[in-house]
Formats: sequence, C-alpha cells, structure tokens
Amino acid sequence: MKENYYKNKNVVITGAASGIGRTFALELAKMGANLVISDINMERLEDVKKELEIYDIKVVSKKCDVTKKSHIKNLRDAALLSMQDIHFLFSNAGIVAGGHFENFSDGSWRNIFNTNIWGMINLVDAFIPKMLEQGFGHIIVVSSVAGVFGVGGLVPYCTSKFANFGFCEALYGEFNDKGIDVSIICPFPIKTNLIETANISYSQDLIKNYDPEQLLKAIDIGKKHYWNKFTEGGYELEPAIRIYLKRIAKKKLYISERKLTRFLIFIKGFWPNLYKKFIRYKSYEHCNLIDESTQKAIDFIEKPNKTAN
Repeated sequence: MKENYYKNKNVVITGAASGIGRTFALELAKMGANLVISDINMERLEDVKKELEIYDIKVVSKKCDVTKKSHIKNLRDAALLSMQDIHFLFSNAGIVAGGHFENFSDGSWRNIFNTNIWGMINLVDAFIPKMLEQGFGHIIVVSSVAGVFGVGGLVPYCTSKFANFGFCEALYGEFNDKGIDVSIICPFPIKTNLIETANISYSQDLIKNYDPEQLLKAIDIGKKHYWNKFTEGGYELEPAIRIYLKRIAKKKLYISERKLTRFLIFIKGFWPNLYKKFIRYKSYEHCNLIDESTQKAIDFIEKPNKTAN
C-alpha cells in the first residue's frame, strides 16, 4: 500500500458504531482519512465519534437505518454537504441469523434481506451518481465467506450474502471502465460483537413451552455459546481490518483475511466433489452448533426447576 494512500480521502461507512465498521473508522482515521460514519445506534456512534476526536480529520456522524431509503438519502446529503467528493463508500451494515431452515419465519427472511441486500442496493444507488459525476470512487461491500459457500443452519444469511457477491461482480463489470472500483470483503468468522443483533430462530415448541422472561435470558446464553464457538480461532478485528485496507488499496475485487477463501473459490469450479464434501461437513458441524446452543438455552431454564423439584 502506498504511503498516505488514504490521507485526506473522504470515506462513508455504514454500521460504524461497533465491530468491523468501527474498526474501519479508527484505522482510516489513523491514516488521515475524513469520515462520515453512520449507524442505527446513535448513542454508540457518538462514542465512536469521541474516539476519533484525537485525530486531525473531519468527522460527521449521522443516524442511518439502511432499511429506510429516507435515512440513506439524509446520509448522502450530509456527506455531500460536508465533503466535496466521496472517495470510498463502505456498505458495512448487516445482520446475521442462524437456525434450522424450517424455524425461520417470513418476517425473519424479510428482515435479513431488507438489511443485507436492500440496504446495500439503496446505499450504492444513492451515492453512485456522485461517483459518476466526479469520475472516480471505490465501493466496498462487507459480505462474508457465507457468500462463497452455502452452509446449513444459515440459509437466509447465506442467501443474502450470495446476493452481495452477484451485485458486486455485476457492479464491477458495469462501472469499472467509468473509474469506479468495487471490492467485496468476505471475512471468515472474526471476533466482533455481531451476535448482539443476531437472531437464532428456535422452534415454536421451545418458544411456547417457557416463560417469556426466562426465555429471553436463556436465548442470550444460547447466542453467546453459539458465537464463542462460531468465532473460535478467528482473527481479531484490528489485524483483519489492516489486511482489508491493504487489499482495498490494491483495488482487489475479492478480499479476505484467509487464503482458504481463494481456495474455496478455486475448488468450486475445478474440484466440485471435494467442494460438496466441504459443504456437507461444514453444514453438519454448524447445525450441530445450533442444536448445542439450543440445548444450552433449555438447560438454563430447566436446571433451576429440576433443583426446586
């Protein structure tokens, strides 16, 4: 990466109040980039803005629910009011949901699609006219390795992340010769707080059989167990983000912190039988984790009752 590559560049980031978005903001601030940060959680976003005050850069914070076009329009207007040009647009806001396919409601599917797909589409749609006008820009979509290979227990999430890939590839094909670069980041599970907004879809039998207050505590315990196991062996945030920023600077289309991602893309085309075995293995492993997390939630509820009896 060229020295000062990001210095004085103007960057818009969604989902910047925590996790990957917050770390992108902090690392870019160290490199001298001006930032427009946004998130649905304004309280946390303001905390991030305070963290950025030590750097000699311009910082604008804006509340933005990416499922609402009016919020995205307001974000764009605030960015263009404070920044003459937009060099980088990070579509980072997203949610994850785990569970067995039959336990996902229509509402769960819509919630995932509205955030992970329509949020991305509407954000790019709002900013790309400015990038075309100025003749340059770089769009970065934070997706997941779940957009490279499908895994059981994450069907709606994988579906949304595969959509991210198709969108970015088509966008690259259409706009690359117009000066607009596109990158898609596909992390393996890394250690973030994404689980706080995650949803694990449990069976209706579990939901109906227990007191709602007890159930909420139990679900939280199940989710924590799930996320700790799911991200076991994953990268810490800061090293992963530094890798991403180096590869963004090289204008890579596909970006990951692991070589395994590239290997998976390779065997998908050239060794399909091995690829199918990998899918079956990872799906078996992940569905077992869903069941294990469900059991942790049940044990939390039933243990006091058994002790009382």
